[in-house]
Amino acid sequence: MRVAPDGTIQLPALDPILVQGLTLAELKREVDARYAQVVEGLEVTPILVQRAPRFVYVLGEVRVPGRYELVAPTTAMQAISMAGSWNVGAGLSEIVVFRRDENWNLLATKLNLRRAVWGHQPCPPDEIWLRDSDIVLVPKSDLLLATDFIELVFTRGIYGVIPMSGISINFAKLGTL
Repeated sequence: MRVAPDGTIQLPALDPILVQGLTLAELKREVDARYAQVVEGLEVTPILVQRAPRFVYVLGEVRVPGRYELVAPTTAMQAISMAGSWNVGAGLSEIVVFRRDENWNLLATKLNLRRAVWGHQPCPPDEIWLRDSDIVLVPKSDLLLATDFIELVFTRGIYGVIPMSGISINFAKLGTL
């Protein structure tokens, strides 16, 4: 049987069974208990044939932001590596991993991987294992944010709207006001 998008399976003579989050042993107990109410002596052995693909999303200051398949247990540093590593100016001490809990509440975990990715700390205490649908955000550093602000205000902002060519300001006279 294939698991439906709502996490259930439909077996003959039984109501839909919610299987999402169950181990194979838990599923066997549940199915056997339900069939025991309908047919005596019937046992079912569930076998996992194929697992649904699981993904992690990496965005921000990485070379190739995007969605990456989790084919094995993966850490935040490995996900950044899958995204082509970090860009110059990345805030490696401010990485955030977003995930949903069992009640679908959004949780955020802040990681400091700067010393680890620079090779100064072999075993980072902040490293975590990622889960399906986690989002790894590698933000800009404070210096890069300041540079972006200056470019936005002075290149595209004030000077983009008010041309300053031909205008001279005498700062010596401004001090006497």
